Amino acid sequence: MGIEERYDKKSEKYLQSLVLNDKNIHKYIIDNLGLKYDGSEKFEKGKKYLNNLIPDFKITKNNEIIALVECKGANINVTDYVRGLGQLAQYESFWKKNIKEKETETYSQNFKTIYLYPSEVIKNNDFKKEDFIFPETTICLEINLNNNFIRELSNEQISKFTNIKDKNKIKICEYYYRDNRLYELYILLIFLKKNFNTYDKFINRTEIELKYLRKYKTVNNRNWRNAWISLSGMGFLTKKNNLSEVGKAISNKSYYEFCSTIFFDYYRPYFKEIFNIIKQIPNISLQNLMKEIRKIHDDRDVLFVTDSDSRYVSSWLNMFRDDFGFIDFLPRNASRNINYDPLSLTKEKLIENIKKYNKAENFIKNL
Repeated sequence: MGIEERYDKKSEKYLQSLVLNDKNIHKYIIDNLGLKYDGSEKFEKGKKYLNNLIPDFKITKNNEIIALVECKGANINVTDYVRGLGQLAQYESFWKKNIKEKETETYSQNFKTIYLYPSEVIKNNDFKKEDFIFPETTICLEINLNNNFIRELSNEQISKFTNIKDKNKIKICEYYYRDNRLYELYILLIFLKKNFNTYDKFINRTEIELKYLRKYKTVNNRNWRNAWISLSGMGFLTKKNNLSEVGKAISNKSYYEFCSTIFFDYYRPYFKEIFNIIKQIPNISLQNLMKEIRKIHDDRDVLFVTDSDSRYVSSWLNMFRDDFGFIDFLPRNASRNINYDPLSLTKEKLIENIKKYNKAENFIKNL
């Protein structure tokens, strides 16, 4: 019986089973700890420590304890979240006091406590990370349950979603958006794969843009910064601006597979919000489109859709046309043709339609 059959996907038990059994997840976690995965790492269920406290997992490498892990399921609330912080504080104290399961064990000098939970936690809750005190050793890792990819949640990423002071603004997706075409993100992925796949030093974004990326002459050719930010926000880049293990995995996909993955596993709530209106009123103006979206949400702005005037919604429509071909229209023209409805398709059928209707071929054909 598989993991999916034994446990509810949103449960803590499901996540624990994934971490224990999935070697790719081991690789992604080790990568986010800034270490090189070589297969010698051990992920073991925690045993009783002081006061009968039991970490969800102990991770060892080269006979050293490199991390103690606390997992939470997708449906946690603020009380559960705070309880997890208390547990992490105790795990940190084990490290500081050299409390171990076995006397023969040693702690790594770079020991970390890991808070691991699904991406839905960020979308489903309004509590602010900065309101809590985290143990100094703690890093927050988020798992995308659609594809089991893991990213570290930086303070910048979390604050984008949890620090919405304006109560008239809501979030509908756990991934923030920078206005790019997806083919620009793909170009950057493939460029890094071809030129820096084993590079371990810090990559200067501006230098790479000026020397190499601008030759592609994309729509946002003088603003590649957004492409770097978008890839980083999805966990595809390391802190050194190179491909993470997750980034390497997704860089092996074709452009069409990449677009389909982004649609289903990352941005689908945004697509659904906009396209459901467009397919009913294809020629709706940008301002009226935003009004209709706000109306659905009690006249509140939707983060990365209706805020920032029409900047975001216009950018989404351009992505719909150029990367996916859902719709077709001329620049600065509200007269639109609907080519197909992506919301009713499987990944395989969506890929077929992307191949047929996209407008990115001239940019990706020579990659």
